[in-house]
Amino acid sequence: MNFDTVIELISKTDTEATSDIYGNPVYTPKKRKVYAEKKAVRQSEFFQAAAVGFKPEIVLEVNSFEYRNEEECYLEGQLFRIYRAYPVKRTERTELYLTALVGDNNVLA
Repeated sequence: MNFDTVIELISKTDTEATSDIYGNPVYTPKKRKVYAEKKAVRQSEFFQAAAVGFKPEIVLEVNSFEYRNEEECYLEGQLFRIYRAYPVKRTERTELYLTALVGDNNVLA
């Protein structure tokens, strides 16, 4: 296992929400750095994700105790949404499946 990639996991919680002038919640993101291993997106994952409107970009593997159900992450200066997290059987690792974000929208290219 080669955890040589540093990522920033981003969490948003309701306790930190404030409101804008229209009453919409505005969250202050919390960032934490963790180490991960980049993996290739499997062909089966690519087609399953595409069927529900996602374009899988990258799979990251992290230690399970470090992942706290964050929804987004920064990898190499780019913002990604974590659309699925899957615990790897018989290990203490979790695979994070990422799709690129442009603005606030999931973009299919």
